[in-house]
Amino acid sequence: MNKYLLASLFLVPTLSFASNFSEVFDTRPVIPTVEKMRNNTWTWKNFANLPNMGKLERDSENKNRYTMTQTIREDNPQTTITFYGSKERPEVAVIESRTWGAGNTQSSKFVRLDKLKGNTPLKSNCNFKNVSVSETSDDGEGRSYETGASVDFQQAYLMPKNIASLSPAKNDLYLASSQIESYVVTSTFQTQGYTMSIVTPEKNKLGQFINKYGWDTNSKGKKITCNVS
Repeated sequence: MNKYLLASLFLVPTLSFASNFSEVFDTRPVIPTVEKMRNNTWTWKNFANLPNMGKLERDSENKNRYTMTQTIREDNPQTTITFYGSKERPEVAVIESRTWGAGNTQSSKFVRLDKLKGNTPLKSNCNFKNVSVSETSDDGEGRSYETGASVDFQQAYLMPKNIASLSPAKNDLYLASSQIESYVVTSTFQTQGYTMSIVTPEKNKLGQFINKYGWDTNSKGKKITCNVS
């Protein structure tokens, strides 16, 4: 299981299992930032003045890497756009829309970039449907816990600069969109549901970014090296 996904499992409060996502999605809150990605050179300076953007910081998970996060909304579904990259420039944006508990999951309007009309599906060995993983561990103090997650889908796309559902732009973008539920079982059952889009202007790096930030485990539970063609 991807280390970012596994780490996120420990951030959820105790709630009932989220078994279904809402059929209604609302991508409009992130479109202004997506449009800026489509029309501007990817530099930290170009994205720094976006509304509710945090400061540029070192990525605590990766040496010599940097990150900057825009908060789109704080309530359900909690939605953020986090840019990751080198000191010189951002290279990828991870759009996450998260909520907790069965009721909220079924009624919240998540962000899903794959819903934009005109995206072109791409071939990838990390295009998945209905894959689940779980593992058990011990915390070293005699307490065991189980973590698990299931992906409803993960699909790679080209978002062309002349996509039908948006205004014409200067740049093509490449993305992997997914919808996931995850849980932790300790003395209680804790769960969350979320959608994710991994966006980059560099097609040759999309597979690398899926491995790092997305779902990289196949139906046999084997981690694979993602590539996109």
